[in-house]
Amino acid sequence: MKHLKMIGLALVAAAAFMAFAGSASAAPTLTSPAGTAYTGTLTATASSSLLLKATFANVTCTSSTVSGTISTNNETHAAGNISTLSFSNCGTNDVTSLKNADNTFGQLTVNQKGEVFGSNSRVTILNTTTGAHCIYGTTINTKLGTLTGGKPATMTISASLPYNAESKSSQFVCGSTGSWSGSYTVTVPGELYVA
Repeated sequence: MKHLKMIGLALVAAAAFMAFAGSASAAPTLTSPAGTAYTGTLTATASSSLLLKATFANVTCTSSTVSGTISTNNETHAAGNISTLSFSNCGTNDVTSLKNADNTFGQLTVNQKGEVFGSNSRVTILNTTTGAHCIYGTTINTKLGTLTGGKPATMTISASLPYNAESKSSQFVCGSTGSWSGSYTVTVPGELYVA
């Protein structure tokens, strides 16, 4: 009987140890290949025309690239700085991203649900016909859209971006918010999964 009690206690201890080990090694948010924590370059290019809406115009851009470095990847989120945020082929509009003092275009965060958030990014839209010049951007953790894992992964953008007071045109001309919508394909890494 004493022997059975000791075996029972040993099994309970083993189960507790396994539970602790499982929680201590929780899955990272992003993996590439599947099951392997990913840090490093993340690059996505537009896979559809992108629509940037401002009060004065609907701006369609056919090319865009977002790139940065994932430096944090844990059981709650993956995050890193954006080093490239470009838009081109935008008709009669010039769309330019503004660098921050730290030489980045802001930060990108992905949580374990695949939700994508941006912080401290600014994009200026200049309509070369009317001269309207408006800046919109992310504040802290502005929801941008959703990352869907795969080979390749895809990112769907549907974001509302607040007016930035640095704009050369008034909020009356620009409106209190702009919007950004479209889709991207992740090109680096070639496969990326959300835990």
